[in-house]
Amino acid sequence: MEERDYIELHELREQVGLLKEKLMRQQIISERAIIEASQKGISKLNRAGKVSLGFGIFAVTWCTWVFHQSGLSNTFVVGTAIFLALCVIMTVYAHWGLMSVDITRGNLVEITKRLLRFRNIYTRWQTVSILLLIGWCFFLYQDAKGVFEDPTGFLISGAIGGVIGVIFGLKKYYSVLRETDKVLKNINELLQHK
Repeated sequence: MEERDYIELHELREQVGLLKEKLMRQQIISERAIIEASQKGISKLNRAGKVSLGFGIFAVTWCTWVFHQSGLSNTFVVGTAIFLALCVIMTVYAHWGLMSVDITRGNLVEITKRLLRFRNIYTRWQTVSILLLIGWCFFLYQDAKGVFEDPTGFLISGAIGGVIGVIFGLKKYYSVLRETDKVLKNINELLQHK
């Protein structure tokens, strides 16, 4: 009887060992998938920053030229260029800490701090930029009244462009926040596995 118990115990230990090994493999595969998803999310955030940078540089030059050609005051044109350049600088500043992130080699706690910093800068800047945009619209209206006999057409086209810009901007803003939250959630899962 004792020998039979010994054999059963040995078989049970082997089964537990196989089960542990299988669970470890699944955990490793799961961790790899989470790491790949996190790195892909970081890449998306960096790509969004580069697109915003390119669009911002285009907007600075194009808007400055268009407003200057429209006959708006030099003060307004320069103010617009400064406002748009500030937007570009803040975008670069927000994304700066994410450019060198590598989930596979980096400290996950440090990467989480960088992502939280990015998210905070991004949300705060959104609020500030909306307030600045409202002020800019007021100055555009005042300047257009002084330059054009009937600024209605100019202001309507500006309002249509503004609405389109706000829609695209908000869509991009929420997309970036969702992606940031996804990466933070993935990193949190990785930290719990370790």
